[in-house]
Amino acid sequence: MNNLVKRSITGAIFVAAVVASILFQEQYYTFTALFGIFNILAMREFYHIVNQKQNVSVPSVYMIICGTILFFACFWCAFKDNPTEIHGFIPFIIYMLCIVGLIISELYLSHEHPTYNLAFAIYGQAVVALPFGLLNFIARDWTELLALFILIWTFDTGAYIFGCSFGKHKMIPRISPKKSWEGEIGGAIAAIAVGIGIAMYNNEHIWQWIVYAILVVIFGTYGDLSESMLKRASGLKDSGNILPGHGGMLDRFDSMLLAAPVIYIYLEIIKAL
Repeated sequence: MNNLVKRSITGAIFVAAVVASILFQEQYYTFTALFGIFNILAMREFYHIVNQKQNVSVPSVYMIICGTILFFACFWCAFKDNPTEIHGFIPFIIYMLCIVGLIISELYLSHEHPTYNLAFAIYGQAVVALPFGLLNFIARDWTELLALFILIWTFDTGAYIFGCSFGKHKMIPRISPKKSWEGEIGGAIAAIAVGIGIAMYNNEHIWQWIVYAILVVIFGTYGDLSESMLKRASGLKDSGNILPGHGGMLDRFDSMLLAAPVIYIYLEIIKAL
């Protein structure tokens, strides 16, 4: 089986699983269950990557547990009634105590560079566990969550097609040699077009969805580049091999990692206005 066929089959199964989990979230919390697993796998890959660096020794299992607690704390706060009551904050309190424990533990362990460990440990929570956790808040409106992934996939596909066909001017070749401005522009046009289509289908303000698409393009690109920077610094091509033809979980969700927090903030601003 050649790589293109393998990549297509894996991609189709992956997209079907994500879409199905979103559509059934309200009845069965399928999205929370599936993305709770994705979160664990992505954190595992992240901490495996950073532990390849010299003088870095992050307690991977402990940090994966911390990130899982954060993910389900966000779920609890997003979907349970009266999250502002004290029981709504208990998962976050547990999470913060775990982080405090991490910091204290480095005082007693004989690591040569404890600050490196703490920096990479918290970095993983900020750029992997937190974005996955915030998806739970976006998931309260399944159309907005589905739109996020549709726009990311549209942008990635458009950028790939335009980049392969017309790409000549590289964006940041030292980090991502294949990413071009032509691909970026082509992907952006495709994402904005789909955003307008979503607005018309939902009978909503077109400008809101144009802004939504632009934010996905900008921060999806930075998320992709940030993950490429992480891998390149460790001399890796892919974050893992769990998805045949696609690499690892981080490779599939790199565009989401910075886009999700920004989209969550944007949606809250829109609702407030």
